[in-house]
Amino acid sequence: MTDNSKDLYYMQDSRSYVGNDIMFWAKNGNGYTTDLRLAEVYTKEEAVSMHQSRSTDIPWPKDYIDAKTRPAVDMQYVKISEALADTGIELTKPKKEPRSRCTECKSFVGKSWPYIPCAKCGASA
Repeated sequence: MTDNSKDLYYMQDSRSYVGNDIMFWAKNGNGYTTDLRLAEVYTKEEAVSMHQSRSTDIPWPKDYIDAKTRPAVDMQYVKISEALADTGIELTKPKKEPRSRCTECKSFVGKSWPYIPCAKCGASA
């Protein structure tokens, strides 16, 4: 990138997040995105103007944000059955852990019992 890269910005819509991810303005006015490959890049003048028009639009220097990115996979866009089709891999179902019963009231209790008293009757092992 040229020396002008310090004058390029992403615009955050600070009204909401997706998980821990920042929402940026998407290219061509196509809403918002957490994927920087799909985010619009603005000049400093455009970014300042947008922020002055709506205070919830926050300009972030492109170089700064690009240095803070990390690869991630959004679970909304993947399907294990589709990914493993024609691979010959068959997933096994997770084994159910045995359930314990309270010695007093016979209610099912969580994994932390007997360290935490039974929620129903207060008994401990």
